[in-house]
Amino acid sequence: MQDANARFPLTARILILRQFLWGAAFYGTYVLLTKFFLVELNYSEADTIMMLGAFGAVGPVFSAVGGFVADRYIGAFRAVYIGYTAYTIGFFMLGLGASQLNIPMSIFAIALIGYARGLSATCPTVLFGNSYSATNRESFQQGLTINYSINNLGSFLSQYLFPFMVAYLAYQGNFFISSFLMMLTLVLFFTFRKRFVVAGNDLDKRPVSLKVWAGFIIGSAVMLRLVYFIFDNLEVGKYFLYSLGVVVILYFIYEITRATVAYRYKMCCVLIMIFVFMVFYFYYGQMLTSMNIYAINLMGDQLLGFIPIRPESNVAFNPLWCFVLGGPVIFLYDWLERKGFSPTIPTKFVAAFGLTAIAFALLGLSTSFVGEDGKISADWILWVNFFQSFAELIVGALGAGFIFEMVPRYLSAFSMGLRAVALSLSGIVAAVISTKIALPKDQVLTPEIIEGVYASYFYNLAILAVVMAVVTLGLSKVIAKLIRKGEELEQQEAGQDIATDH
Repeated sequence: MQDANARFPLTARILILRQFLWGAAFYGTYVLLTKFFLVELNYSEADTIMMLGAFGAVGPVFSAVGGFVADRYIGAFRAVYIGYTAYTIGFFMLGLGASQLNIPMSIFAIALIGYARGLSATCPTVLFGNSYSATNRESFQQGLTINYSINNLGSFLSQYLFPFMVAYLAYQGNFFISSFLMMLTLVLFFTFRKRFVVAGNDLDKRPVSLKVWAGFIIGSAVMLRLVYFIFDNLEVGKYFLYSLGVVVILYFIYEITRATVAYRYKMCCVLIMIFVFMVFYFYYGQMLTSMNIYAINLMGDQLLGFIPIRPESNVAFNPLWCFVLGGPVIFLYDWLERKGFSPTIPTKFVAAFGLTAIAFALLGLSTSFVGEDGKISADWILWVNFFQSFAELIVGALGAGFIFEMVPRYLSAFSMGLRAVALSLSGIVAAVISTKIALPKDQVLTPEIIEGVYASYFYNLAILAVVMAVVTLGLSKVIAKLIRKGEELEQQEAGQDIATDH
């Protein structure tokens, strides 16, 4: 591509626009699902929490499979194109299910959206990276930052506006808008398909055999049926996801036993960090489960005293803060480096757990400030999200880079899948634990219930976050020793190889 050395090649700009459209469509729908299942489909709070937890977990779980299929069989661009077609159909079917209050159709639509996410999630980054030349990697990193910010902007706008639009368009109207936004991405993909083929992998540049297409269709049908089963049978489905996570981790442990001695030390570090990831993203999962239910039940409809807001729009605070804080966090890291202080990844997680502890302590404290109208100020939820979003930005995508450096190259793709499965597992655990604050239908929220159910739950999570900060600080010293030992062994092996050559 002629502009591959530009700061923002045309293909990258198109993909950034695609990211905005996808963020608006996906998260605009996501923000409505809790009340849609609670109010329209008459789900209990416990079942709604589990549905949202599964919805957030299924896509990342299967993204490892989708990435493997794109790498080995159909190509990155084809995977995105097919995935976004499935998104378009899924959002449209969700609109039809909402208009008829058809639970099976709504669940199938959710399953189709989960399938689409699993198939296509990893591939836009491949297309984005390939749109830059090999000598233009600094611009690529800057482009990724812009892409992430634009995703947060699209997410924030839709999560704030969609709940207001329900009054005029009903749930189905908003779901149809999401379908239309995804259709626009398909128009972009079709219009610029030649550029995307060039930016794809080698498989995108040659035809796929009928045998491969037949296998892909059959595999997709099996995967879609499995995803539908998980959503339709949440009690059994969660155990399937648990089992998948355990199997993947056990396989990684098996690979540790087969690796060189140097890599064994480093891969043990990965195993420790996977535990830290899971606990941290357990808290991230709370934002879409327990915190969301709490806000829907108790949050007022005025922000800062004059901005109207719907309680379900509380989840929009996270992308808002991520968008606002992105630049300052980058500046903070630059400032620390100029001062000669470069914190390790485990140390950054210690800071993140500290901020998380503050967030959930504030959430617990907010229960003591219920007004005469039986609501808390939306400002409490805004500042809770400030600290939790700050924590999220501190760790960001650190895990992926750390894992990539600690494993042998033949395991790098699998290890990225390991991370996705671990994060999804934490999301399911978050949903299961969050059901402890689920209340029966039409429960009157008395001060005693607010104190006994919500306050104690959030304060306990804050205490756990403090404990994890201390534990992670201790583990950081263990990780440092393991890495140092692994590097020493690598140097010894390298020295022996040189001696053998001579």
